[in-house]
This record gives sequence, C-alpha cells and structure tokens, in this order.
Amino acid sequence: MATRVQENFPLQRVDMFAHPTQDDYERAKDKARQLLRSVLPEAEWLDLEETGVIQLSGKRGKYVISAYSQTEIRDASSGCCVAYACLQLSIPAPTYDRMVAEYLLIKNAEDVYWKTANIFSRRGNEFGIATLFLIAFDVALFVNLLLEVLTVH
Repeated sequence: MATRVQENFPLQRVDMFAHPTQDDYERAKDKARQLLRSVLPEAEWLDLEETGVIQLSGKRGKYVISAYSQTEIRDASSGCCVAYACLQLSIPAPTYDRMVAEYLLIKNAEDVYWKTANIFSRRGNEFGIATLFLIAFDVALFVNLLLEVLTVH
C-alpha cells in the first residue's frame, strides 16, 4: 500500500478586494454609471445629468433618488417630503450601483423596496432639542455682543 506524503506548499492567498486602488474604484464607478445610463430612459438620464437626481413616481408616492443623500419619498399630490429611505447594499459599491438598485426596485417591485429599505418618516416640524439649544446660544451671543457694544460707548 502506497503512503501519501503531504507536501507543505505555502498558501498564496489572493486578496484582490482587500485594498482596491483608486484606479479600481474609478473603473467600478464608470461601469456603474454606464449601467445606470443603460437602465434609465433617455429623458430621465438627461434629467439626472441636469439636476443630479432621478425622479420616479410609484404607487406610494414620488421618489427622488440622489447620489449623495438619502432618497426622498414625497406625497404624490402635494410634492411635500413625507419620508426618507436608505437602501444599504451588502457590499461596498459605487453610489451609482445603489441608484440602479433603488430605481429598479421602485419601478418593478415597490412593495419589496419598502420591505428592504430603511424608511424614516419625516414629521412636520423637524426642530429637535439640539436646534433649540443652538438658537438659544445664538441669541445669548447676540445679546452679549450688544451689551459689549453699548457699554463701550
């Protein structure tokens, strides 16, 4: 009976995704942009080029998909923002890939989009306690400035 000898070869692990270069990122971004252009109708692509957002109507409202902020969900009749949506991809990807995913989900499976994305309701007046403290601090600084000016003269 032949014995099998295990040879110890050094493990060569290829970590091509561990540290992508700037060129890799730019190439991925360009491909994602090309994919978005192929998915969008020409009129919507031109609108995206001009405004920086994709505007899309669905059953639950109007959506404004932006590359650099959360998606706005607007009331279909008034156009007022009623909520924000955040769709987190499971892998690091260019922002245009997220825009493609959101556009296709809203267009073809809006209910799935609502189950998948994190939806944050927007209430009427968004003044939080931090905003009130900031306003109070600004008023205090202004009063202090006035007192300084009036006491010098």
